[in-house]
Amino acid sequence: MFHKKLIKLISGKYRLIYIRGESMLPTLRNGQIVWVDYSKETLNNLKIGDVVLFKNPFGKNLIVKRIVRVDKNKGFWMKGDNKNILESTDSGTFGHVKFELLKGKICIRK
Repeated sequence: MFHKKLIKLISGKYRLIYIRGESMLPTLRNGQIVWVDYSKETLNNLKIGDVVLFKNPFGKNLIVKRIVRVDKNKGFWMKGDNKNILESTDSGTFGHVKFELLKGKICIRK
């Protein structure tokens, strides 16, 4: 397992991102740095409960949310962990997220 992770790191399939905002509290906090696995293998094996990075369906920015439902025809239903509804823009606003918009899975928190 260690060798697979090392290969992903060296090949650029693991990258660091900086979390902005509080939509994923308490799991992720504003200013936290996390590792993202961008590999196709990981994207093809996502499941409910995974925290993922994806392109905003209505914009150019990237968003981090948790997968709460999967519909093979429509895509992924995303939700922020923050219980304050004003802190999270998620699938309640933009609907299902198509597979093509997924960028990676948050896998290692620093």
